[in-house]
Amino acid sequence: MKISSYIIFIAAFIFSANVLHAQVPDSIKQYVREALDTMQKQSLYSKKVNWQTARAKAEQQLAAAKTSLDAESIIIDVFKQLEDNHGMYGGIDTSYTYIAPGPERIMSKSILKEYRKPRSVKIKMLENGIAYFKMPAILIGSNQQKMKEWANLMMDSLCVLNGFKPKAYIIDLRMNNGGNSEPMWQIIKRFTGDQNKTYMADADMKILPPSADSAELAYQRAAVPDSVCVLAKNISTIPVAVLTGPGTASSGEIMALSLSTRPNTRLFGEPSIGVASVTNGFVIQNKGYLLLTVNYIADAKKKVLVDKFINPDVFVKSDSDDFENPLNDGTVNVAITWLKEKLKLK
Repeated sequence: MKISSYIIFIAAFIFSANVLHAQVPDSIKQYVREALDTMQKQSLYSKKVNWQTARAKAEQQLAAAKTSLDAESIIIDVFKQLEDNHGMYGGIDTSYTYIAPGPERIMSKSILKEYRKPRSVKIKMLENGIAYFKMPAILIGSNQQKMKEWANLMMDSLCVLNGFKPKAYIIDLRMNNGGNSEPMWQIIKRFTGDQNKTYMADADMKILPPSADSAELAYQRAAVPDSVCVLAKNISTIPVAVLTGPGTASSGEIMALSLSTRPNTRLFGEPSIGVASVTNGFVIQNKGYLLLTVNYIADAKKKVLVDKFINPDVFVKSDSDDFENPLNDGTVNVAITWLKEKLKLK
């Protein structure tokens, strides 16, 4: 009996000692190092981090790490230093999104109600030959079949409006919180022409040339609609009102920026959410995922959008949004007033 108790005591002591000295396996350590490598090399905000200090601290923490959560906290600590509010980390046992400091943007009740519905295009002919086109977010990742479906849907909707021979357009981006920009651009460029397409810029504010990569060009072609109707000859010059707000984000902001340099165009509403930038995703050892901001966006005049916000020309508080009945919508009505002036209507 005494011998058995002694053996149990020794076994428990050895187990406790092993737990006290346990470390994460080398594969997890390498996972952390690869994540840090990716952030250092790919992030637009890499210069915000003192990498020599960050790396030294990471190695000390890895030496003491006992669980994957301990190890992932090292990645999150460095990600915080990037201050990347358009990116995220999705890991083995945890995830993290950086929230930029500052006052919270308040979504109107109407926007929140609309978010609960399936995403959809909304079109309507309003008074005085003014067409209303609501472009939703296109949250489909890089699914090329879905890209084609959305491009066809939006082009078909534009063609329906075109049949009424509009004198002016309202393009509503207040519900467009991003996603795949390629199908969106296939519609927006009918109004702007390729000359108003945005540019990418690197961390040094240098404008980057358009991609000539064959795979990238093939990807872009996947978003081209199967058929395009004959649009009005003046579609690139007729008055256009663009609506933005706290629900306008990412690709939605980029579409607004393209329209902002178009002649005969004015933006109405509230400032966008402030993530008008280019992101890219990176898989780390098939265990985790980093979404990183990799480039700034610049408008067609090559002005780099450093603060990443789209500010309207005319501020209209979103309290009176009404996505079910555009003619009851305060922002829509302010836009209609301007469009009627442009059309010289009373």
